[in-house]
Amino acid sequence: MLKLVAVKALAGFNYVRPDAVMAIGATDPTKCTIYMSGGVAIPAAEPAKDVIAKLQAAEPPAPEPLETE
Repeated sequence: MLKLVAVKALAGFNYVRPDAVMAIGATDPTKCTIYMSGGVAIPAAEPAKDVIAKLQAAEPPAPEPLETE
């Protein structure tokens, strides 16, 4: 199932696919810009650390490494 993360924008919410996020830029302590694959930049009205926490919470857990003998 496609996971979307709600990110507060200046006028409402944007819904972001965590696997499409390439980078997050922060020049203001209360705002950030989310850079997506394909060259799209999304301004967000919340701190970068909060956006990063939401994106990390939406990621599936990493698979356990296979044991080799």
